[in-house]
Amino acid sequence: MVFGNLINLGVETEMEFYQKREARIVNLVALITLFGLLIGVSTIFFISGNYAIASVIFTTLSSCLSLYFNYRKLYNYATYAFVITINLSVFVLCQEYTPGVGNYLYYFPMIFCVALIHNPSMPNKRTVIFFIITLVSFLCSWAIDIPLLKNQTITGEDNATLLVYNSILAFIITIILVYLIVKLINRQNDEAINLLHKEQKAQLVVTQSLKEKDVLLAEIQHRVKNNLAIITGLLNLQAEKAPCEESRLLMIESKNRVLSIAMVHDRLYKKDNLSRINLQLYLSELVQELVKSFPINKEEVEIIEDLDKVEIEITKAVPIGLIINEALTNSLKHAFKNETEKPVIKIKVKQIYDRINISLCDNGLGFSDTNNRKETALGLSLIESLADQIDAKVVFKNEGGACVSMVFPA
Repeated sequence: MVFGNLINLGVETEMEFYQKREARIVNLVALITLFGLLIGVSTIFFISGNYAIASVIFTTLSSCLSLYFNYRKLYNYATYAFVITINLSVFVLCQEYTPGVGNYLYYFPMIFCVALIHNPSMPNKRTVIFFIITLVSFLCSWAIDIPLLKNQTITGEDNATLLVYNSILAFIITIILVYLIVKLINRQNDEAINLLHKEQKAQLVVTQSLKEKDVLLAEIQHRVKNNLAIITGLLNLQAEKAPCEESRLLMIESKNRVLSIAMVHDRLYKKDNLSRINLQLYLSELVQELVKSFPINKEEVEIIEDLDKVEIEITKAVPIGLIINEALTNSLKHAFKNETEKPVIKIKVKQIYDRINISLCDNGLGFSDTNNRKETALGLSLIESLADQIDAKVVFKNEGGACVSMVFPA
């Protein structure tokens, strides 16, 4: 329990996976170093020379420093302190004794540790620096000889004993290190698997919640459509009982406005995406329904469609439907009073890069006054108001008849 707490010194739950591993391995190696130093005290019973107390104290303090840095959440400092001070400690230890005692053997578990503390979330040059420090320390321990650091009390018999002792101790430390690191990796793997299972469960909850919201939203769209259909039916009944033709036409126009909105919700209810609508299908159906509902000879009006397949948000679909309703109503009411020509209405939808162009034109009489149209026609004034809602630029012009066109961002 105490050992586990020391390994997790400074480790917090919200830390990312590799940072946790780095901190735990630095703690683990620091503890194993202290354990090795504790065992190393036993050499006083086997050799006649003086014990290397100065390097042992330095190594003990440096290991404690790494643990302290991790405890203070200074993880990068802890790793650098560990790599630099341990390499320096082994270098000094190699200088104190002859190469024959095998102190250089401690570099091998150290190289293993440097490889393990590699953190993929950190720059690769950081790990390269650690390996360079270890390599330089190892080469310097062979190439440099500092007589001032030599332990002059060590005999030839002590050297032979220390070689065996260091070989065994380095092997034991390596075995313990590998065992504990494998155990630590397995533990972290279990943590990762548990975290993955929690994420999967959370994802299932979110997915189920989204499905429920989609069903609820579809049901809302259906109910809105039904409610608007009731309003449309009521306006139809009212139109039949209208006291005069003008009142009846007003009722039909109001009904068609409601119908254009209802058809948006109807199309949303019939598809998986509840936020976007196929403008091509919507406008095609809307125009056909509006022509059917208007009190003129339906067979005489030819509808020419040139519609690109475009999908738009519902926030734009409703204003566009109302605009088309007003433009088409204007054509059906005013354009074909001259019966010398077959009535034709052309509706066009084109997407050019990030702009959508919609136009509705007829071959009728055209606008009598395009400059003062707002003052004479409520429907055309309503078109401009609706166009502002979708940042559209609307143009009224005469091109062989009345033509209403608008351009807005896709």
